[in-house]
Amino acid sequence: MTTMLTLTMIWLLIAMGIAAAVITDMRRLCVHRAGLPPVGWLLVCVCTGPFAITAYLVCRRAVWRRLVDSVWQIAGDASHPTHVRRRRLITLRQSGLIGAPVFLACMKALNTRQRRHD
Repeated sequence: MTTMLTLTMIWLLIAMGIAAAVITDMRRLCVHRAGLPPVGWLLVCVCTGPFAITAYLVCRRAVWRRLVDSVWQIAGDASHPTHVRRRRLITLRQSGLIGAPVFLACMKALNTRQRRHD
């Protein structure tokens, strides 16, 4: 009986740690949903434990692509001057609409494209 209780407690501690990591990552990306809202991920983590990581990473990859595509739709494509797109990226970051990882990835891509054209 004690062993089962101990295993259950370990399972719940691992699940809470994973849920905290998922929710922290979602906040870092500035998203409210990555397939599920934070409460949904908490429940998935409690039910599936460490296996929730795989599901989250699959959802996260899709969310990442959508975030980056959305940022480029707002910032503009190559038909806009680089300084305008850079300013738009900075404004999106300062207003809290995109998280630091997305901002840095888009800024890096913008700088790489600019170096190719210079």
